Amino acid sequence: MENFNTYKKYVVYLMVLLGGLLLGYLFFGQTKPAANDHVQHNEQNNYTCSMHPSVVNEGKGICPICGMELVPMGNMDQITNEYRFTMSERAISLANVQTHKIISNSMGGEVVLAGEIALNENTNATQTTLFDGRIDKLHIKYVGEYVKKGQEIGTIYSPELYLAQDKLLTSSSYKDTHEKLYAAARNTLGLWKLTDKQIDDLLKSGKPIVNFPLVADVSGTVVEILGSEGSYYKQGDPLFKVSNLYSVWAVFQAYEDQLPLLKMGQEILISSEAFPSEPVVAKISFIEPVLDKGKRIVAVRANVANGKGQWKPGMFIKGKVKIEHTDKQMVMVPKSAVLWAGEHSVVYTKPKSSKPIFEMREVKLGEAIGDSYVVFKGLEIGEEVVTNGAFTIDAAAQLQGKKSMLYAKETSMEQIPVTSDKGAIFPNEVNDQIKIALGTYFELKNNLVSSKSLDVHNSAKKLDEQLLQIEVSEGNAKFQSTMKSAKKMVKEILSEESLDQKRISFKKLSSAFTYLADHVQGFGEPIYVQHCPMADNNTGADWLSLEKAIRNPYFGDKMLTCGSVTKVLD
Repeated sequence: MENFNTYKKYVVYLMVLLGGLLLGYLFFGQTKPAANDHVQHNEQNNYTCSMHPSVVNEGKGICPICGMELVPMGNMDQITNEYRFTMSERAISLANVQTHKIISNSMGGEVVLAGEIALNENTNATQTTLFDGRIDKLHIKYVGEYVKKGQEIGTIYSPELYLAQDKLLTSSSYKDTHEKLYAAARNTLGLWKLTDKQIDDLLKSGKPIVNFPLVADVSGTVVEILGSEGSYYKQGDPLFKVSNLYSVWAVFQAYEDQLPLLKMGQEILISSEAFPSEPVVAKISFIEPVLDKGKRIVAVRANVANGKGQWKPGMFIKGKVKIEHTDKQMVMVPKSAVLWAGEHSVVYTKPKSSKPIFEMREVKLGEAIGDSYVVFKGLEIGEEVVTNGAFTIDAAAQLQGKKSMLYAKETSMEQIPVTSDKGAIFPNEVNDQIKIALGTYFELKNNLVSSKSLDVHNSAKKLDEQLLQIEVSEGNAKFQSTMKSAKKMVKEILSEESLDQKRISFKKLSSAFTYLADHVQGFGEPIYVQHCPMADNNTGADWLSLEKAIRNPYFGDKMLTCGSVTKVLD
């Protein structure tokens, strides 16, 4: 009985011990996992916008910038490389990220040039006065009139000619006895290009002509009128200019990086907005040997037959030169893959990995050939680059604290001389010209918002003329490169046929004008730098505006208010 009581006592102790362990586990054993579950729960409940990664919200919702539905952020892999980062598969899908594998390319493609039709100077001629006198009548009244050699073009009163006529008439009365005097008097009128018929008519009339008829000694279409009725002119003074428009020049503007691809004798396909379906093929006949220091361009010329008269001098044209393939292998990257950061350019590569990893790479670019750039440094054949959605990827890099396009901008800005006065970088005259050009830029932007193609063209033409008047000092490399880019982009806007193509060039033009606006002095109004992440096939694009309200020039009415203000320039 005593053994039974002892056994019973130990059983009770054992049950109490087991009960205590069970209660301890229930109260304390799950505390740490519960905390972990809470962390995981918070991570799973964090949502972001695939187009604006800076937007983070606890729970589902709508992006306040673009109105898109927020998506789960997901768990981001920890990558120590400051140039590499990951994105969720859903974010990649929503951003429509596309990549392109760089393969070995032989040098080939095409170069696109902007230009205009000009007079063929080899066919130009000038009608001048043959003797001193007053123009009483001038029958040539307007530019475009055709003049034929021998045609009467007006009348002139010339005392000198009157005396010469009188001398001829006097000598004709005794020409049988003084033949040499008569011949000399007749030759005097001949030297003034009077025809034999005019001289014979004078002899028949027997009296000098007071208002003598002027006869054209050139043929062609009148391109400029210089004379006027009632004015006195000396021998050799010009009355009007003519040109043979059956042959004209196509004059293109080539930039320095395009010159290595152009040579005499190359075929060039020429088209215009007036006759887009009737392009003609010509050959490059002349390349200027001297670079224009102000415009940083070289004129490239081709002769164009104009039998139908469709090519009008002053008409804007576009030329395409095909580059023959060579054995030289080049690394080339699609233009859509490149993000511009001042003088620097970056691309995003996709390293070989089972995870969605991206890496920023700064590249050194060469010539633009067709839809691609030659890459001198930064990429190798076989690498995979992002061609669509690069700007969204760049925004994701910024969100994760990785190196991004802003890093390249900061690097390039270190090379720019900083002054205490924001506007001191430009001389006063240049500063005033830039302010005028900025006003025209805003006019161009507003016309793109309205999607008015003709107004866009007219604004670009005016801006082109204003930029060409700005003298670029040789001491400021950044200003030189910015002006070169601005002039080039305006030329592209003028040469492109569709509004979509013009808007792509406007993106790069805005990049140049952002630098100018940030350094110009005394503009007097705040300038807003605005950004649309969905422009240019989701690569994103900036523009400048005088209004804080968003009016998107890249989509117009389709997405008028898509975008946000990223910076204010005072």
